[in-house]
Amino acid sequence: MPSTFLPRLQCCVIGLMLVFAAATAFATPNKGIVRAKVTTILDKLPDEFKPRMADFAGKVEKYVSAKSWIEEDYVLPFTIGFQFFLEYRPTSTEDRYQCSLIASGPDLQYFDKRAIFPFQQNESITDSPGYVPVRALIDFYVYLLIGNELDKYGALEGTKYFEKARAILQEAKFSQFIYGWDYREDTILAIFGENYKKFRELKDYYFYGMSALAEEPGPARDYIKQSLERLEVVLRENKDNLAAKQFIDAHYSEVIDVFRGSKDTQPFQILLRLDPERKHIYEEQIAAETN
Repeated sequence: MPSTFLPRLQCCVIGLMLVFAAATAFATPNKGIVRAKVTTILDKLPDEFKPRMADFAGKVEKYVSAKSWIEEDYVLPFTIGFQFFLEYRPTSTEDRYQCSLIASGPDLQYFDKRAIFPFQQNESITDSPGYVPVRALIDFYVYLLIGNELDKYGALEGTKYFEKARAILQEAKFSQFIYGWDYREDTILAIFGENYKKFRELKDYYFYGMSALAEEPGPARDYIKQSLERLEVVLRENKDNLAAKQFIDAHYSEVIDVFRGSKDTQPFQILLRLDPERKHIYEEQIAAETN
């Protein structure tokens, strides 16, 4: 299994990190590994309330980028994106906002239409004690995206970050602001299900293969092909596995580059079955490999 080669992969990654580590030698370990790019859409707010949330994106970016999220020292920096579509839902005692949001990592997105939290004009977002609804929402999706990213470094490597997201869910379910957390519980249940576990395991094959291409192109291609075979099983069992579909969207062009000129049509045949919307692309590659 590729996971038995994890130390080699980690050594490769650590080597790539040397330049970054030299530039941040005096920084707190692992701060800045997770970066944030945040936008807020204020169109649905009353005009008089738009200034109150004008700097919300900056506050979220500062919070996410400043926190040490990841314990492992071999993880390369990556960016998490948030888009908040805000609506005003005030009470007699505080400003509250309902929103839809998109939380995105390098090759995965979560869509959430059921978020609500209080937030005041001069409030900041900090890593302080106690339950804070807006911070719980942010933390939940950051940990989900970290878990998916860590799975690229070894089989089920991101498990403890999914566990952190589940712990936030359990706390949120007993808070005053429970709206939307039933939907997020469905997300957690799916992540800890057998089908998603199989998806997570195939990522180990894929990213190990990609990391080994330069040194061992033959075996590396075999690992990548095995990941595609496993991906087909995952989607056969659950055609609604959104993460698996997004995986294809993010990496199909890489697969084409890897197998172009190899005379191996199987990877393209698998993608053709899984991703018929790009039929012409895969048929073109199949024709090229057979001529």
